[in-house]
Amino acid sequence: MKISIVIPTYNQAAYLGETLRSVLDQGYPDVEVIVCDGGSPDHTKQVLEEYSDRLAWWCSEKDRGQTDAINKGLGHITGEVWSYLNSDDLLAPGSLARIAEGFRDPKVQWLGGVSTMFDQNGERGRIDPVPAVRRRDYLTPWNRSAKYLFPCSNVNFMRRNVLEQLGTFDDSLHFGMDIEYYVRAIFAEIPLTLIPEVLGHWRWHEESKTMTDGVAYRFLEDEINIAERYVAKLPPDQRREVERELGEMHRHLAVRRALHQRDKPADSKPFDRLIAELKAQPSLLFFRPWLGAIRRQIFARA
Repeated sequence: MKISIVIPTYNQAAYLGETLRSVLDQGYPDVEVIVCDGGSPDHTKQVLEEYSDRLAWWCSEKDRGQTDAINKGLGHITGEVWSYLNSDDLLAPGSLARIAEGFRDPKVQWLGGVSTMFDQNGERGRIDPVPAVRRRDYLTPWNRSAKYLFPCSNVNFMRRNVLEQLGTFDDSLHFGMDIEYYVRAIFAEIPLTLIPEVLGHWRWHEESKTMTDGVAYRFLEDEINIAERYVAKLPPDQRREVERELGEMHRHLAVRRALHQRDKPADSKPFDRLIAELKAQPSLLFFRPWLGAIRRQIFARA
């Protein structure tokens, strides 16, 4: 069974070689590795040239970001099963053989396992998904009993026919594009099969986009976007619950965006952004997190 792995990358030459070896050195006989680099100014291209004879296809050219790179790679896959692997993450030894074993069951369309999280000091946690209790749980990571419902992207595998049915990732999303895809699959009634084995390792490092803008507010921004897209598909009682929660989550997003947004002019200050958010959402005036944030900014300016 051929397994296709798409690796999007940008400026991660320091990790890319280790990521490639975690796939290529497993000894799995039929793996197809495709790497899409966004034209990195570091030495990514030299790393790719070093491994070029072991890659099915690769490019190093300007793109529109990670999601665009993934979709570009998906356009070149020929495997029966596919996944994407970020260029700073790893597959666990033997994981490809385990995935192939799982997909020998023709009923399995979507298979995922456990990923550890690690940094320079070693393991620091696990992403161990569990089934959702209610349908709404897929749309509300801010309010559900389990933290993880979906496998981490590095241990998430689907059949090619799922890609043909659902299409590629939504390139308007840059942080939650994988979650939107998995939610899309859930509401398309594609069953998720979870296995308890550790299949990969997710690297935790401060310069990753997850640890910068992602945790600040961009993940929440995409989570709200996804919930609004799919809320109408919920049973009526759950839909009403989620619609009420979305109003509050928009207010949380406004505060977090004002405090952390970095793509504004240098003279744009958090205080000014908080006031601008208030003008857009007057209900913030009675929202305790906004009041606390504006008070802190006033004291800081005193």
